[in-house]
Amino acid sequence: MVMGLWRDVRFALRMMAKTRGLTFVALVTLALGIGANTAVYSVVDAILIRPLPYADPSRLVMVFQDLRARGGPATEWTGPANQADWKSATDVFAGVTTVRGWAASLAEGDAPEALTGEQTTFEYFDVLGARPALGRSFRQSDDIKDARRVVILSDAVWRSRFGGDPAAVGRVVRINGEPHEIIGVMPKSFRSAYVTDAALWRPLRWPTINAPRNVAVGHTIARLRPDVTIDQARSRLDALAARLQQEHPDTDAGKAINPVPLQDQQVVGVRLGLFVLLGAVGFVLLIACVNIANLLLARASGRAREMAVRRALGAERWRIVRQLLTESVLLAAGGGAAGLLIAEWGVSALKAVAPAGTPRIDEVAIDPRVLIFAASLSLATGILFGLVPAWQASRETLSPALNRGGRAPASDAGGRARRWLVVAELALALMLLVGAGLLVRTFIALQGADLGFNPDHVLAGFVLPPPAAYPTEPQRRAFYDRLLERAAAIPGVKEASLSSITPLGGDNDTNFLIEGRPKPRTPAEAATVWYRQVSASYFSAIGIPLRHGRLFTTNDADPVIVINETMARHYWPAEDPIGRRLSFDDAGSKLFTIVGIVGDVKMRGPRGELRDEAYVPYWQEPDAGTNVVLKSAVDPASLIEPLKRVVQQVDPTIPVSGAEPLSVTVAQSNGPARFYAMLVTGFAALALALAAVGVFGVMSYTVSQRTAEIGVRVALGADERQIFRLVVGESLTLAAIGLGLGAAGALGVARALRTLLFGVGLGDPATFGGTALLLMSVAFLASYMPARRAMRVEPMSALRSE
Repeated sequence: MVMGLWRDVRFALRMMAKTRGLTFVALVTLALGIGANTAVYSVVDAILIRPLPYADPSRLVMVFQDLRARGGPATEWTGPANQADWKSATDVFAGVTTVRGWAASLAEGDAPEALTGEQTTFEYFDVLGARPALGRSFRQSDDIKDARRVVILSDAVWRSRFGGDPAAVGRVVRINGEPHEIIGVMPKSFRSAYVTDAALWRPLRWPTINAPRNVAVGHTIARLRPDVTIDQARSRLDALAARLQQEHPDTDAGKAINPVPLQDQQVVGVRLGLFVLLGAVGFVLLIACVNIANLLLARASGRAREMAVRRALGAERWRIVRQLLTESVLLAAGGGAAGLLIAEWGVSALKAVAPAGTPRIDEVAIDPRVLIFAASLSLATGILFGLVPAWQASRETLSPALNRGGRAPASDAGGRARRWLVVAELALALMLLVGAGLLVRTFIALQGADLGFNPDHVLAGFVLPPPAAYPTEPQRRAFYDRLLERAAAIPGVKEASLSSITPLGGDNDTNFLIEGRPKPRTPAEAATVWYRQVSASYFSAIGIPLRHGRLFTTNDADPVIVINETMARHYWPAEDPIGRRLSFDDAGSKLFTIVGIVGDVKMRGPRGELRDEAYVPYWQEPDAGTNVVLKSAVDPASLIEPLKRVVQQVDPTIPVSGAEPLSVTVAQSNGPARFYAMLVTGFAALALALAAVGVFGVMSYTVSQRTAEIGVRVALGADERQIFRLVVGESLTLAAIGLGLGAAGALGVARALRTLLFGVGLGDPATFGGTALLLMSVAFLASYMPARRAMRVEPMSALRSE
């Protein structure tokens, strides 16, 4: 058996060397298909399949408040009361911790550095099953009121800021103006569970947060007990939620508990897109296989005499099939080896263009798992594209093959198979082109969407005055006043303003009461508004239009407020809200008078829903952190360094974080749409090229096989136009059948993409019509040269060749 396979391999290598042109085309086609699939699979494997880098990661879940019964989200944040309730579920969880983001300013070194970290309850690292590489983890005594501040560093910060010195553990550094003792350094391989690439961690200190049961300030992560499945956990938590609703009807009515596997939650925003890419490259590989199958069918027709003689000399059919499959698998192996080189380049390219914030993108690599995938894919591909030609060739019998000199007539089964393969690749190409067209139109619609503000020539950067250095509102107000004055004096700045939250930069909501209206009976009925503190010039700086009333000014001594149109329609649908008053505390001790209504802003981007929004003057409610927003007459990126210098002049301990043009922020919000549209369009273009090659190959072979027939037609009076129509008509007929079959599949593709689409219908006529016209044009052009060659057939030469 082994010797037989070895003989098959040697014979296959000789055949590949003999047909160098076919071998080269097949290897290039396979390298592109397998390389693209391997590159995309490496991303899918790293992000969706590979387990998280924690101990027994399948036991980790994120636990949310489920407010769907109250018209809210299924994944609401949590608070101290939630964690206490869920920690009591010892029959479900082996450990529970809560985490939230942390904007940190590390003052160690020559200049302060803005870092992103996590504040966690002391159980965080124990729940994840992670230990520091140096020092110790958090203890319960670190997570209580008045405890000494401690911090754990990431490996990157430890090396960049402390030179990788083990003696850094035990040092005291100032973070946000407060002294923190470094108690540990996490391993280089550790990945934060909530904030992407967190740089440092400190205890959250739940006991210092005096919050009611309905406050949500973080995310809860839990580890399931070893004997509890996720379904069992959901069932037991449903019972716990029902009990809590009875015990706390005022706050917990309609609240459920929703545990979600941690890995699923981390990739929820990219899962569908990655599967779309995997499907797209899968289509490309199928089309590549169809093309190579067509090439091998054509070659098999030329080897009909050889196969017939082998059958006549006693070779069994399965033996011939094995020989031909060996040739196919060797081709696929060569294509797979070349594909790995393309995949290596492709992985680097994918990592470079991946949208900001893509989870675990830095872990993508060609590792042993990906190599096994590539090898398996090559083997499967070789069998897939080799099976039909091998089966067809093994059916050849002696007499017909010898009678026609080894050439197959145009009407043979191999010819029919080649035509149906072309129909299949055209159908696949249409499906891929429609998907690409819908994604491109989505990206164009997102780019042109009205967000309610103008991001052009606007720079925004976040500053956080340390609470320890600015503990009171008058101190923070004075800091912001000085900062605003200095920022306005930067050359090239047309307007300087402040806003606690900028568009696409998050949200902050709070409950409120309207003067003269009944108070809500329960927290579930409380009115909620997105709330932000801004300067008077903020609206003109980013182009939010005034719709009614006026904007506040620095002369407003009494509390005033500006609301958006959505809030006005929601709470005062038939009356003028100007002059109405509302408060943000249950006692109504501080009433804000509505003085103006501004246009709606899509704070979460084009796909986000409009929400009730309220703007208050920063000098009346100075927040603990704000964004400096500069309207510029120059390139806004050129103002980043001047802004940093201005902040340093006001307070040398405060850095600027996240400074970038607002137009860049908007572009990054559309990054996933651009990423998917760009890649799927590239794959669709490759599929279109392969389809064109397939049509050209089939029509060229058809013309060569029908040379005698064409000669007879010419001899009987057929003119060149009739011959041209004969060849091109057959090509367009195949294309029409492929488009008809592909249209149904394209509708399925559109439905699969529906959650990724924006501003375009599933059956968009422009997309379907445009792609169909493109494919028909490609089919025409691919058959043009064979048709021209058929027009030049000389009747006598054609008949003599027979």
